[in-house]
Amino acid sequence: MGNRSRTVPSIGLALGGGAARGLAHIVVLEALDELGIKPSFVAGCSIGALLGAAYASGLSGSEIREHALSVLGSPGAAARHLFWPVGREAKVNPINLGLFRPVSLNGLGLVRLVSPPGMAKRIEDTSIPFAVSSTDFHAGCEVTLETGDMEEAVAASIAIPGVIEAPRLNGRIMIDGAYTNPVPMDHVRRRGCDVLVAVDVTGMPVERLSEKVPGPAELILGSTQIMQKEITRLMADTMRPDVMIVPEIDRFGAHDFLKIRDILAAAEPERDRLKRRLEPFLSGRPNGG
Repeated sequence: MGNRSRTVPSIGLALGGGAARGLAHIVVLEALDELGIKPSFVAGCSIGALLGAAYASGLSGSEIREHALSVLGSPGAAARHLFWPVGREAKVNPINLGLFRPVSLNGLGLVRLVSPPGMAKRIEDTSIPFAVSSTDFHAGCEVTLETGDMEEAVAASIAIPGVIEAPRLNGRIMIDGAYTNPVPMDHVRRRGCDVLVAVDVTGMPVERLSEKVPGPAELILGSTQIMQKEITRLMADTMRPDVMIVPEIDRFGAHDFLKIRDILAAAEPERDRLKRRLEPFLSGRPNGG
């Protein structure tokens, strides 16, 4: 009898930033579970770091979905988590208040509120090797975190200037990793994975015919999206992901977390699309995705 064994290629996963739009990552994680695939390496930025941390820690995509719905599935559930945290989550207030400082969200408190039970305490303790992308504000460069406190690392990666404040890391001020590496494909390539799967949830500004001119906040956010999209395009030209997933979630705003069910539904076509694009690699017939 011939040897029917087939070497399964190693899969590397890069999960990008996109605020609420990043909830679409959950569908991709569920698709990998349905294929029976466990990535050899995961790199995450911003919300991709948060969801990637849970996945790399051993939680399934469906478990992450269930937890996300328990936190964001209704305004009442979200309010309870934000304003009446209990247990360990209550140790760090998610909202920074002060007489002489603007109101902002405490990144560490926020991560503790929304992280699912079972997430590794330290980055190096995940069941799948994992890296978090953040940005050093004063050095003006990306910082890749592969060891250390998981919650602090994720808090550094989700820190939107003026909105979410991150804890200092080694005395340095950190901001969202999406400002330097929105979809950290390069970290996966450096790990030597056979197949790079990248998920871009940045989104783009959407023209709304009912509005004459976008307001200042929308202009700032949209300009940031354009910048991050261009960085991702340039990175993809260099790293050449084997499979690039871009869910159609442009119509959702960065803060539309309570629209989680709609976002997940919008991302649903990516489930079968990812399976189709991975099939040639899994069957030994790569076609470039």
